[in-house]
Amino acid sequence: MSLLSEIKDPDQLKDMSVESLYMLAEEIRRLLIDTVSKTGGHLAPSLGVVELTLAIHSVFSSPTDKIIWDVGHQAYTHKILTGRYKNFRTLRQKDGVSGFPKRSESPHDVFGVGHASTSVSAALGMAIARDLKGENHHVVAVLGDGAFTGGEVFEALNQAGALHKNLIVILNDNERSIEKNVGAISEYLSEIRLMPELYKAKSEAEKFVKSIGGIGERVMQVASDIKFGLNRFLSPAIFLTDWGLNT
Repeated sequence: MSLLSEIKDPDQLKDMSVESLYMLAEEIRRLLIDTVSKTGGHLAPSLGVVELTLAIHSVFSSPTDKIIWDVGHQAYTHKILTGRYKNFRTLRQKDGVSGFPKRSESPHDVFGVGHASTSVSAALGMAIARDLKGENHHVVAVLGDGAFTGGEVFEALNQAGALHKNLIVILNDNERSIEKNVGAISEYLSEIRLMPELYKAKSEAEKFVKSIGGIGERVMQVASDIKFGLNRFLSPAIFLTDWGLNT
């Protein structure tokens, strides 16, 4: 029995068991491989975000919550889960499903994009508009580490840190762009990934706080200070935190 054929709205994922989500992920991967092998397209980026996309749609409620994909190469699973499963085999064909997010194709595609490095700018604009209109929903930008080769990301993060808007940025750090990433930012992210002492120290600090039990706001503040201090000690170049962004 196909689980995908039962998904009419991504909010249905919220009621699915972890086991069912694993099965759904496998079904999505089979569909991606079978379709892209015939129509062409961006296979690897979409295969790499299957579980991430399921997690995002399990937490947030699209299209009320705005999800912006950077680049659109990552959006195939998103398209499958948001009403385009039956037509997905027409991917990149005339009058078929677009290979990128397309606003006229679905209300779940809130930003039409093909190029990298633009998602945070778009998301920040949507967050500002939301607040001006007095609305209450999440704005989520999903970008790969390859997007950090474009300067627009840093301009947008700089502005976001200054404006202190409620904005969520998810970094899919998979070590790949169209080709292998190069440059200082790629090297920096690799160092963070390969610092087991950082993650071990954070884990130990969290276990310690949880073992104490409920002793109020002060302990939580101390825990936050511990995390900040560990970041500073083990990785002094946490520039996102310096820009006023919670990480």
